[in-house]
Amino acid sequence: MIAAVSHRFARVQDPFGTVSFLGRRMFLEDHWYAAGFPGELGREFLARTFLNQAVVMFRLEDGTPVALEDRCAHRRAPLSMGRLIGDTVECGYHGLRYDRWGGCTRIPGQTRVPPGVGVRAYPLVEKHRFLWIWMGDPEKADEAAIPDYGVLDRPGLRVGDIRFHLDAHVQLVIDNLLDLSHLAYVHGTTTGSPEISETARMKTVQDGNTVRVLRWMENVPPAPTFRQFGGYEGNIDSWQVSEFRPPTYVRVSYGSAPAGRGVPEGDWYEDQGHWGFYVYHGLTPETEKRSHQYRYVAFDPGMGDARTIEEFRSQCDRIITEDSVLFPVQQASIDRDPAPTSARDINARVEIVHDGGLLAARRIVDGLLAEQAKDRRGDGAGGRPAHLCHDE
Repeated sequence: MIAAVSHRFARVQDPFGTVSFLGRRMFLEDHWYAAGFPGELGREFLARTFLNQAVVMFRLEDGTPVALEDRCAHRRAPLSMGRLIGDTVECGYHGLRYDRWGGCTRIPGQTRVPPGVGVRAYPLVEKHRFLWIWMGDPEKADEAAIPDYGVLDRPGLRVGDIRFHLDAHVQLVIDNLLDLSHLAYVHGTTTGSPEISETARMKTVQDGNTVRVLRWMENVPPAPTFRQFGGYEGNIDSWQVSEFRPPTYVRVSYGSAPAGRGVPEGDWYEDQGHWGFYVYHGLTPETEKRSHQYRYVAFDPGMGDARTIEEFRSQCDRIITEDSVLFPVQQASIDRDPAPTSARDINARVEIVHDGGLLAARRIVDGLLAEQAKDRRGDGAGGRPAHLCHDE
């Protein structure tokens, strides 16, 4: 069990057969996914869909975050259309009430609630400036498995956040973050320069299920953002690290120094040289064709005054906004293809030198999906876990 949430769950009957999931499992389930930013969550219902599952989130009166299946056990009305009464959720259709564990505690007009009536509860915790939700078997939820985004908690660093709801499969976003050669063409007014695509040296390193793409350039003109905020007047040495961990965790680090220093000998991610910044992504599938993207950029505020810092944050937001335009048109192209095509297999007609990291990430996810399917067949589970309620 996870330390931050002392849930006690019990499997309950599912009289309507909803344990049988229609269709193949397309997502890795026994993982933490970013559900949003902590500041988004309060005493009002926040309804979102993750991995094809409708979820309603809110805070208890003591501030504890809670996530429940967003449907009433009776007639499937979204619980997010109801109201909070203390720490109890009341359905806005027929008044059934549920506790924080998803157990039904009251049915109007009845003196007792039949055993096992309830909705699913999802472990939900706050860590490293994200809300994290566990979408698989709650008995396997372990807070230690949340990705180490601890840099976001580091004293002295400033952070900026932005959120997108994308009409595209999450894999297209991961591809983008593992191939930074696109900076030269999509972000030419900020972090991009021709050298990133044409002359940078690259190395893809896979350690278990972690993929790192290292990209470095020596004695090159600084990209506009590096010139403006790094204070460079001449050429620089520059390096970038993109790191992927399944299911969808991606963090990126940019570093630079005056030409002649060379790239770091130690941890490229941590060593940002004279000037650089970190980017952390929380990427969560909504469906096979829609995704959530939550992003932080972390940086040293010593780059300048308040106006300078605001301009840097604005540029970072412009960069991710420029990317966000591409994903829906890619998805639309995939959907139009008469051949069997999906974001998992986009029917690419060529592989290029910059594809090493994203192809490695895809192989890892495909392998884990195959393992998940095998495990489900082995334990006889025909679909998602049964609804869960509090075990008294």
